[in-house]
Amino acid sequence: MDKSDSVHTLAEQLMRLFPNLGRHISSFLRDTGEEETTLMQVSVLHQIKEHSLTASDIAKKRRVSLQSASVLVQGMVEKGWIVREPNPNDRRQFLLQITPEGQEKAEATRNQIIQFLTGFMEKLSPEEIAAGQIFLPALFQILTDPTAANDTEPLDERQGIPEEENTPL
Repeated sequence: MDKSDSVHTLAEQLMRLFPNLGRHISSFLRDTGEEETTLMQVSVLHQIKEHSLTASDIAKKRRVSLQSASVLVQGMVEKGWIVREPNPNDRRQFLLQITPEGQEKAEATRNQIIQFLTGFMEKLSPEEIAAGQIFLPALFQILTDPTAANDTEPLDERQGIPEEENTPL
């Protein structure tokens, strides 16, 4: 099997993994009484924690419509996790800021998800864990470094917005 075949097989495995992982995490959140908290909300909270964003920025980063992003934002505002502040550079837009309640929710949920995933990974052999410790950071680097991915830019750079900086979810 040549490198091309191996890479293709690995890509197929990732395509099967991601939806399955998302379903497991979503199910876990529901089972822990977090049925109103979504992985998307937690991810957006972590992004806003890094730096203020607009609903338009979220729509672009998440590749969803502005209407969908606005509904997501409104739900988080109603829960008290974020607030809208006037954008000093553009009076037509609002910057989203995370509240102390939102920071607490983001960290608590992130820690719960990490604990949940740790339970799965404890079933791995030491060799599999070592391979993951090499593979996952390398894949992350390729996905976030504009010079590392075959002359293509990371998704966020193509959309004209700053690249995510180590957003944990």
